[in-house]
Amino acid sequence: MRFSHISIGGGITGLETIISTFANIEKELKKSKIKRKKLKYKKFIFAIIDKNPENIPGGVAYGFKASRYGYFNNPIRLSPKKFTNWLLKKSKKKKLTSYLKTYGGYSGKDWLKKNKKILFSSKLNNLKELYIPRAILNFWMEEKLILLISKMKRISKKLSIPFNIKFFKGEVVRINDCKKNYREIIFKNNFCEKLGYQITNNPFKRINFKKIKREEKSIFSITQNIGLGLPPPKQLATLKAQKNIHYIWDFYSQGSTALLIKKISNLNKKKKKLLVYFIGYKAGLLESLPELTKIIIHNKIKIKIICSSKNLQGIQKAKFTLGKKMYKLKVFKKKKFLKIRTAKKLYFFILKEFKLSISDGYKKYDAWTQILENNIIGRCIKNFSEYEKKNYYDTYHIKIRNITRFTYPETIAARDKLLKLKILRTKKEVVRKVDTSRNKLIVETINTNNRLKKYICDLVINVSGPLNAETIKHEIPLIKSLKNKGAKTISGGFVVDNKFQVKGVKNVYTPGVLARGFNPERKTIIKAILENSHKTGQSIAKTLYNI
Repeated sequence: MRFSHISIGGGITGLETIISTFANIEKELKKSKIKRKKLKYKKFIFAIIDKNPENIPGGVAYGFKASRYGYFNNPIRLSPKKFTNWLLKKSKKKKLTSYLKTYGGYSGKDWLKKNKKILFSSKLNNLKELYIPRAILNFWMEEKLILLISKMKRISKKLSIPFNIKFFKGEVVRINDCKKNYREIIFKNNFCEKLGYQITNNPFKRINFKKIKREEKSIFSITQNIGLGLPPPKQLATLKAQKNIHYIWDFYSQGSTALLIKKISNLNKKKKKLLVYFIGYKAGLLESLPELTKIIIHNKIKIKIICSSKNLQGIQKAKFTLGKKMYKLKVFKKKKFLKIRTAKKLYFFILKEFKLSISDGYKKYDAWTQILENNIIGRCIKNFSEYEKKNYYDTYHIKIRNITRFTYPETIAARDKLLKLKILRTKKEVVRKVDTSRNKLIVETINTNNRLKKYICDLVINVSGPLNAETIKHEIPLIKSLKNKGAKTISGGFVVDNKFQVKGVKNVYTPGVLARGFNPERKTIIKAILENSHKTGQSIAKTLYNI
């Protein structure tokens, strides 16, 4: 089967790239009758491939099931305007409350008690500091997908130029060059399943995918978009431990908090006391804690949780200082920040602004909010020389990210509660290996004094942070094959052009987290990915209607 474009991964980048590509082709066709005549015998057929069709269109981070207990790290105030305007509709708010009552667990019901009145306010100002469940983005993306299918059918009929979108279940492991502008998409075990879809009246999951008996060994396309979501962490387990059902390596793609809770509940039926070890101290650990805390307390589970990292540097609570007026920037006054010409100076100015905010009785988050809302980082980068831009992307972007990570306050509150109850213990140590012995998982660590220690655990969860494109070896075969093919990497990511085309491999795009400098201005990830995907779509559209 031959396609114009294939999105490998059914998340936001996969769908948004196709939406943008279609919109740009449609725009050109409407503008020019000559182009319509030239393209009369051409087909624009798109495809989305995903290992788990349930994650179409939200991907791992925003899939219907995977994001069940997850909340955005940022308030509505920092969300994309189109999404915010959609959420303001009363019907969408009702859908969200129904979803939380059905699927949100204890933490969802708790959220409704605290926030239902605020949610149904008609004024955006009242909602702007609200942290909402991630699943709502899945509903928005699903509506956009259904609308896209409808538009394609309508335009095909009107202009007599075929537009269509197909869906496949499979894991892409390689992309091979072949003749006449096409590339061959190679799947794991040399086959994928073709999917049919049905649009239902289910209020939560309207588009359902079902396997069509026909299977494909490989398919072909002119352009490809890689949107695999967050890569997994480094594999620390032995081959034997990897097969143990109580070792979770890729927390998000394997089922996230829902899977963790299921495993703890099953173990609790068999054992009097549990020892659970989290490798990592940041996002993966925090996401699960609000629901996990409620379940542990409600079901009186006897459990000890250990979490570890090299320095125990955590994510901070995204909460304003109460009883104070909005913080006013001091270091980043207009005349001062326009003179910033180096990445190093930008970094130290942020540190200085944080220090001043604390001395005035504020929190770092108050200052960071103003830095974001005034687009300070983006405006500074525009003044950088090419050398300093490279210096920023290669060195200081990660430094700034490490000091400006803030998250949903309830996750921090749950962590603090578990620490106070002495259920959760933090350890400053590095995990060297996860092994098994007599069906038990053995976590081998080394602390800051180079002392070895072993923990005999019932459950181990690796949330040590995602690998980047540069460090991925065997964990994602497709990424490895692209690097072997000539895709360039630097500072952790694929080197891309301004439309997010991978340098070294023509017509392959990656507008998400795998790209170097995909979000230099530290916007919310959703904003960055939507904007990047639109740029990618423009480039793909140009390629497709010119070939």
